[in-house]
Amino acid sequence: MNYRREIDGLRSVAVIPVVLFHAGFQQFSGGFIGVDIFFVISGYLITSIIIAEREKDTFSLLKFYERRARRILPVLFFVLLCCMPFAWAWMLPDQMTSFATSIISVCLFASNFFFWGESGGYFAAASEEQPLLHTWSLAVEEQYYMLFPLFVILVWQFGRRALIGAIAAIAVASLLLAQYGSQNFATANFYLPHARAWELLAGSLCAFALAGGRQYKSNILSLTGLAIIVFSVFAYDQATPFPSLYALVPVLGAALVILFGSEETIAARLLSTRPMVGIGLISYSLYLWHQPVFAFARIRSLTEPSALAMGLLALGCFPLAYLSWRFVETPFRKGAKTTLLPRPVQILSAAAVTALLFIGTGFYGLSNGGLQFRLPREAQAALAQERHDPVMDTCLFDKGEASLPHPVRDCLTKHSAGSKTILIGDSHAAALAGEALRVFDANDADLYVMTHSACVGFSGFYVSSPKYRLRCNSFFTGIEDYIRKSDTTTIVMANRWSLYLDGTPFDNGEGGIELLKPTYVDLFDRVGEQARQDDPARKARVLKQYVADIQNYLDAGRNVVLVYPIPEAGWNVPELVAKSAMTGRKKLEFSTSFERYLQRNQAVIAAFDAISHPNLFRVKPSDFFCSTFIKQRCINSVDADRVFYFDDDHLSDAGAALVVPALLDAVRTIRERDVGPTLVKK
Repeated sequence: MNYRREIDGLRSVAVIPVVLFHAGFQQFSGGFIGVDIFFVISGYLITSIIIAEREKDTFSLLKFYERRARRILPVLFFVLLCCMPFAWAWMLPDQMTSFATSIISVCLFASNFFFWGESGGYFAAASEEQPLLHTWSLAVEEQYYMLFPLFVILVWQFGRRALIGAIAAIAVASLLLAQYGSQNFATANFYLPHARAWELLAGSLCAFALAGGRQYKSNILSLTGLAIIVFSVFAYDQATPFPSLYALVPVLGAALVILFGSEETIAARLLSTRPMVGIGLISYSLYLWHQPVFAFARIRSLTEPSALAMGLLALGCFPLAYLSWRFVETPFRKGAKTTLLPRPVQILSAAAVTALLFIGTGFYGLSNGGLQFRLPREAQAALAQERHDPVMDTCLFDKGEASLPHPVRDCLTKHSAGSKTILIGDSHAAALAGEALRVFDANDADLYVMTHSACVGFSGFYVSSPKYRLRCNSFFTGIEDYIRKSDTTTIVMANRWSLYLDGTPFDNGEGGIELLKPTYVDLFDRVGEQARQDDPARKARVLKQYVADIQNYLDAGRNVVLVYPIPEAGWNVPELVAKSAMTGRKKLEFSTSFERYLQRNQAVIAAFDAISHPNLFRVKPSDFFCSTFIKQRCINSVDADRVFYFDDDHLSDAGAALVVPALLDAVRTIRERDVGPTLVKK
């Protein structure tokens, strides 16, 4: 087939938005559609080659796979090799384990399946620290390269029309699956080939339309194609279901440019300029380099790198791409015409051996807990506190269990057959539970723990999270029924009160932004209304119901130990301390703004302060964390051995140890004052 400069120019239109999107520039919120353009281009070029060689009766599967190996593998292996020393020096053990597994999956052409299972989704913040995340698209293409030529050979014998019809039918089926998958299993839909095949096959259909040297020229259609590609880059974002019918826009745009953007058109002249063609030529190398560069920068930095830093790194990817194109891509791609592994069996054998070496290296990276021995003692000590207390595995429920065999033995102090004191709430309460059970047990005080993930500790609420939407009401209806029927006299309650009220994940204002989707609650009798997170009326009624539910317990004659909001960190504290230790930092004390805490929680604090009752006892975690170690700061860690959180908001055992004595004091005060209630059954 004849070389088309405008196709290289189209590659630059594809790769630049991808790079800028991954760099974090929100103006290019739909930059991920560049991958879809690459799919169309690949389908077009590969099918054009196959058609041309089939018509000349010169097509060879061995030579086809050889060309693909020369094109894809040498520079891919080179980038993998360059990643390894940075992974060794900078990655935490969990990151190393994931990276090592991703190396194995890349070499097996299966990284799309790996990242489907590994991440919270392509757009999840944690994915930004995956150096090989972008190889999912290479895996999709490689799977296409493996299967499509076999499909063509099999169906071609029934004639070209039959082949074109089969390709069109599969493309339509794939598009329909993508649309269905975007609504029902979005992560799998994004990564897996069944939802991407139609994009590659769209390129294949373009190849058949242009086979035999046919050309179509249309300034209007080719410029329209460019325009709708650009539209997608700026109009789409992470909330756009993708791939789905929305993907038709950039795919159609690429197809219009390929079909109607012959060299005489305005679109072709724009795409054929030297800068556009130059970037297009190095686009594969640029695509390979950009994600590892960005990911390692984020891994190395204690907080998200600045926009300036990411912009400079993006620019730095261009010379890297040029050098690898010039000295790795080009020599190997032309190897069949020179002396660099000129025979197919040589390049394929070399690729297989190299892949096996990388796979072996990957398995080594999986050993010894992600090569934990690489880390200094301080980093290992900090990460040891990243493990939550085992009590959370037992006493933090998540399925809305309405009927439990109370009391659950493992959620009760060891010396007790039952307890008049119960700790209820969400995972913040559960994070206190292990330390609380030990301390209460050591002091001959009874305690029973019943908590549920992502739930305010009362019935009568639903949560915005689809997973827990109805479970919270079910679980706490059961708990409240148990409290009414038992001899429980004291309720200790701890929750992420402000998160459920406001819905916004915590941002500490210093680079620490919690990796959580907006999560908020509303009254259960409004479950069908879909209240907005920012609705002031929702917030007002939720806060009013907080107070009413607390007051209900008090009015029923029970004691309430009310735990005010626990300070959130915003960044993963053990990892922050460990990363700091790995960079040689001696001072491992971290903290966040007390003022930020007060701003975040002012509505809840004011509402709780306004409750007045002799059976109400207040525990304010801010008294222990804020302006104690450091003035006007809330402490996250003192050193590697005193890390007060096991992630970005849950207290570690060391953090819980600061709060639990106050809970015990409150329960003791209740017992000593003998304000145990005359129970009023509801």
